[in-house]
Order: sequence, then C-alpha cells, then structure tokens
Amino acid sequence: MILAGAALLEANVAHLNALNVFPVPDGDTGTNMSLTLSAVVRELSALDDQAGTDVVSAAVARGSLRGARGNSGVILSQLFRGFSKAMTDKAMMDAAHFASAVQSGVEMAYKAVMKPKEGTILTVARAMADTAKRAARSGLDVLGVLDAMLEQGQITLDKTPDMLPVLKQAGVVDAGGKGLLLIYTGFRYSILGQPLPEGAAVEKQREIEVESTASEVAEFKSLADIKFGYCTEFFVVRLKEGVGEAQQDDLRDKLGAIGDSIVVVGDPEMIKVHVHTNNPGQALQYALELGELGPVKIENMREQHREIMRKQGRPVDEDAAPAAQEKEVALVSVSVGEGIGSIFNDLGVDRLIEGGQSMNPSIEDIARAVEETNAKTVFVLPNNSNIILAAQQVKDILPDRRVEVIPSKSIPQGISAILAFNLDSSVEENVERMTDALASAHCAQITYAVRDTENGEFTIKKDDILGLFDSQIQIVGNDVDTVVKDLLVKCIGDCEIVTGFYGEDVSEQAAGALRDALEEQFPDCDIEMHFGGQPLYHYIFSVE
Repeated sequence: MILAGAALLEANVAHLNALNVFPVPDGDTGTNMSLTLSAVVRELSALDDQAGTDVVSAAVARGSLRGARGNSGVILSQLFRGFSKAMTDKAMMDAAHFASAVQSGVEMAYKAVMKPKEGTILTVARAMADTAKRAARSGLDVLGVLDAMLEQGQITLDKTPDMLPVLKQAGVVDAGGKGLLLIYTGFRYSILGQPLPEGAAVEKQREIEVESTASEVAEFKSLADIKFGYCTEFFVVRLKEGVGEAQQDDLRDKLGAIGDSIVVVGDPEMIKVHVHTNNPGQALQYALELGELGPVKIENMREQHREIMRKQGRPVDEDAAPAAQEKEVALVSVSVGEGIGSIFNDLGVDRLIEGGQSMNPSIEDIARAVEETNAKTVFVLPNNSNIILAAQQVKDILPDRRVEVIPSKSIPQGISAILAFNLDSSVEENVERMTDALASAHCAQITYAVRDTENGEFTIKKDDILGLFDSQIQIVGNDVDTVVKDLLVKCIGDCEIVTGFYGEDVSEQAAGALRDALEEQFPDCDIEMHFGGQPLYHYIFSVE
C-alpha cells in the first residue's frame, strides 16, 4: 500500500509544488512530502518479504521520522508514525484497526505542531480520520472505509480556500492536503490490485534507484575512505527556457566543487545527475536553477558501508573517523552558502547543516549533526520557519541528548541568537537569552518569483524581483538594486545596523557598488556587506 501511495505522490510532485501560494524559491510541499516517503520506501525495500506487521510498522515509523523534511514532511511523518504504532501488534488489518490507526496518526500529528493551522493537511487528515471512524462503526470493510475517507477528504480539501485566505487569493487548494489524498488513493489502487495511472507505476517510481550504490560502497575499506558521504541521484525535468549543454557544463563544474563521481547527462527535456557529496542539499539547489526536480535518491554511503560490514561479519573501522571530544555544550546551525557558513564557523558553531530554502534538511540530517558534536547539550538553530518543526523532532531520535531548538526563522536571527550565547551561562539562561535575541533581528531578502501569482496588493509575474521583509513581500520590481533600495526605505525604520550578504550570482564589484549607494542613501546607518554565497537569493540583509 505504502509503495503505491509513494508512487502516486511522486508522479504528482510538480503539480503539488505548483499549488504553493508563495512565489519565492522555497522548500516545495510536493518535494518535501515525496522525499519523506522515499525514506519510508528505502526502509521497506530492505525488509524480507516475510517480515511481520511489527517489523514493517517499525520500518515505516523509522523511515518517516528520519526522512521527514519541511513542515509538510514532518506532519506526514507523524501521520505515518501514529498509524504504524497503532498497527504494531495487529496480525491483520480490518476496518476497525485501519480507522483506529488513521486516528492515531492524526492525534500524533496535531501534538507535533504547537499552533495547528486549519485549512492545511492537518484539517484534511482530521476530517478523513473522523469519517473513517464512523464508516468502520457502520460495518464497512477496509475498502469501504477508505472510499468514505477519500470522498470526505476531497470535500474538505475543496473547502481549504475558505479557511485560509491566502489559498483563496491564489485560487488553489492546500498542497499538503492534496498530497495526502494522493497517498490514500494509492492505497486504494493497492487494495484493489489495480495498476496505478500511467507514469506512476510502482516499478517506475524509483526508476532512478536501478543503479544501486552497493557496489560503489563495497570498494571502500574503511569509513575514512569515504570522503563524500552521500550518493545523490536525481532528474531535472521541465527545463527552463534556454537550458542546454552550456548550462549542463556549468552544473557539472558546480558539482565538482562540492563532490566527486559526477555524471551529468541529458537531452532537451531532461537531465540526469549523479554525484557523491557531503552537501546533497546544495546539489539539489544548483539543479533547481535549471528546472524542476524529478525523482530524487539520496543514500548515506557511510551507513551502507557499516551495514555491509555487519552482514559480512566484519568489524567496522570506526577509528578511522574519530568522534569529536566530548564537551558540555555545542552549537548546530542550518546554513546555506560558503560565505554564510564561514561566518557561522567564525562565531563558534560546531556543526553546519547544509540546507534552507528549496532544500530542507531531514530530521536525520539534523540528528546526525547533533550526534557529531559529541556534546551533552546541543543548541540547534534552524534559521528557516520550514525547518523548525523537523528540528524539534530530533529529541525523539536522540533521547540521551539534551537538544534545545532556538526557533530562528532566518540567517540574521540565527546570527543574533549565537551572539547572545554565553558559554558561562546555564542552559536555561542561554535558551532565554538566545530566544529573546530573535525579536531584534529583522530579515530583508531579495529573490525572484518562480511563478505567476497574486499576493496581497501585488500581481506578480514569473522572474519578477521580490523584496521581502520578515518573510512578507513588500516590493515587486524588475531591477535588483532598485528593489533593495525601495525595500530598505520602506522597512528600515530607525534601525542602526544593516548587514548584507550577497549571493553566489552577485559579483563582489556589484555588491560593493550597492553598499556605497546604500551608505549615501542611509548616512545614519552602519552599512556592511559580506560574501554569503547563497543560491536563489541575490541578497539577505540583517536589519537591527
């Protein structure tokens, strides 16, 4: 069932991403949900065909938790974890068990979200669970319960624009709720034994995985031999106008700077990519500059190496990759861009997690960084509103660590929180100091529109330059420097310090010229400009 649900979801990723109402390049709902389910599929693929319900349930719970990305992915993972937990001791699934498991998933998902918002995947999930309970009590079988759920789910999904004005303005339904309906529709195909719609067959869904990494991993003698730990494969589809061999060559060069074992091949309609890297998120961000993401596979080759050694009864040479010395406190921060990463390192961050807009790190990615610090208490800075929920689930994976998530929503907030950190203060004092520091750090961002849409007073066209202040669109224009100036005029207020970070596509000369112009325009402000190296965003400004 889950394989069919994952396949149908994967086939509709682009459609779900198109439902996103915010026009900036971000962690799209379809991509995050699909990558979350991909982790479940990998766990299930490793099981024996005769695995019992308890083993399957544990694999689903484990895969969904570790692989969850973004808010939609985390909520989906909780739905699956609750479902799996309820099915653990059930030898077979009847209608009552199925309805109870669906309800358990909804309860776990609502608990994971501090302030549940109606008109989202949660609303659709709850309506379907309530219907499942009533349908099971009426005597329907599993298929009958599922049909009733799908009918009510569609009714509720159609009402989501009435619950969230931003959906109504954009003329779309909630993407997460639509994704959940697709998954349950896949369940229905599986129960009936019917083939999925063309293009979504289970055997095609993970077509990219035909080329297993097992042979590559087997070549390594120890963990120390694995310089780049993640085998990352994906397709770039629906290529942007003008993308050709030159752009593929440029992508190949960019990947060469962050990894090895690189293959970039394509035709006018699609590009296939393979790379070994320590920053799979960065690789995907580069790809998004050329088009949309198709199927994605990311495998941890170090973990595969350990598994191969265990199956062969051979010791794992962990000594070749020694753990960090144990310490009391450590800082872990999500970061994007070489320059911003260097700034975080200079401020004392122990581990960086590559991620941010367009590629949200999974719960497992964050947990791994926490583990690598070898600290008793770890402060985690998500620096993105779509990563906070994933970070908050890490304590479920690492119950022996004290993990404190400081809910930073931007790079400037993360920097302010770190500056407020005091090694001599208690954990409680630092949590309070760092959290309080978030309020004083405002974030201005300059990016571009990835789709046509309506947003508040603005009619936005694809490729328009957007000026955002604290995540809200304030300026729309056609020239980057003009949008920067107009945005700061509108939002700078009585702030005294403005620190800019220019992106990978902005030259040092252009950034310097903009800094000079801003110093002249705002003589009472201290204007600084640093190399950030972030993709997608021309500039990020910290306004204090």
